[in-house]
Amino acid sequence: MDTVAQPLSEVINKLEQNDSKYTVTITKPSRNMFQLDDTLYVIRQQVDADGIYHLIAAAKMGKEVF
Repeated sequence: MDTVAQPLSEVINKLEQNDSKYTVTITKPSRNMFQLDDTLYVIRQQVDADGIYHLIAAAKMGKEVF
């Protein structure tokens, strides 16, 4: 299942419906120059040999904050 560019909450629901195991890592910028949306999106997916999904999620960045 391809999960990249989809909202994390929807991906988690699909994985749980399929009884798939997964891990989630959330990444964010080190500096707060941009506002972040509340919705997280999957930006990277890797499936290991055991069938476990390893997801990396991030929020969309908004406009620069001054």
